[in-house]
Amino acid sequence: MSRFVTLMYHNLEHDPANRYSLPVEAFEQQVAWLKAEGYVIEGFPELEARLARGAFPERYVVMTFDDGHRSNLRAAEILSRAGAQATFFLTRDFCRHNPAFLRDGEIRELASLCSVGGHGVTHAPLSRLDAAQARAELAESKAWLEDVTGSPVTTMSAPGGFINRAVLRQARDLGYTLVGNSVEWWNEPFTVNAERLVNRVAVWQGMPLSLFARVVRHDARYLRARRLRAGALELAKRALPLRMYHRLSRALYCLGNVLPGRRLSW
Repeated sequence: MSRFVTLMYHNLEHDPANRYSLPVEAFEQQVAWLKAEGYVIEGFPELEARLARGAFPERYVVMTFDDGHRSNLRAAEILSRAGAQATFFLTRDFCRHNPAFLRDGEIRELASLCSVGGHGVTHAPLSRLDAAQARAELAESKAWLEDVTGSPVTTMSAPGGFINRAVLRQARDLGYTLVGNSVEWWNEPFTVNAERLVNRVAVWQGMPLSLFARVVRHDARYLRARRLRAGALELAKRALPLRMYHRLSRALYCLGNVLPGRRLSW
């Protein structure tokens, strides 16, 4: 097996205003499809173990969730019943201050079902911060989650995909051994093993199973269109104020929904 896809989810709830919110039924359908097609579904710790052994199943997908919404616990329960795994990346201040996000006891319950990792303290764009601020986000997030769960935390994902080589070096120095980005492309085990950076493809609201299957099967034409969108956004991350960047992101998402079956869709 020469390549695999990592899926990035956020919430399981019905929220038409949030493109990252999926109804529970849609997620259950995707998990059932993966199992029926013979895919092994795992998280970051299992991926690390496979990288060390150099052994991957023919049909393999890594699953992640970002932010720490309370619905993540429901997702972990669904995965556990299916004999599957995922890694849930949690943002400290969301979980501390927002009632829609997981509390300490729920985080421990989540960690008993699936693995958890860091996702910053405030969800700040790490590559836009100075070195001291970025280090504090990485270190304090890790310390908080280790205190809550009582276990080492060695994986993380970059909020909003804002990551660069300097942030990645800091993450490694602090003990993170595997980092998720938001690059919409498949992964090659050799490259992930060398760089310790994992590409992740976002699963959006309203994505039909036909497109979901194209992502999981690393369909080059479809993912190339997704990557064009991501490439435009990557340039915008470096050049635009954050408010303008988020407007552009929403506009490109809406265009992708309007043209779901054409060459420029993403």
